[in-house]
Amino acid sequence: MTTPQWLSIATLVGMMALFIWGRFRYDVTAIIALLAALALGIVSPKDAFSGFSDDIVIIVGSALVMSAAMQRSGLIERAL
Repeated sequence: MTTPQWLSIATLVGMMALFIWGRFRYDVTAIIALLAALALGIVSPKDAFSGFSDDIVIIVGSALVMSAAMQRSGLIERAL
């Protein structure tokens, strides 16, 4: 295996360990893994951030904001 492959595996293992540990939120863990991949040279900055321009990222982010707002307002409990 080549060095970038080993670095990729190490990054994934580290990310999974942080997910299992549960100390950090999932989004923070994902950003840490992305920044680690950038710092290690596994992925180029253009490729690393190209996914943020997709429409689905905005849709999922909006859905998460709306669901958090409905949960905090108590709307879900009243509807059930």
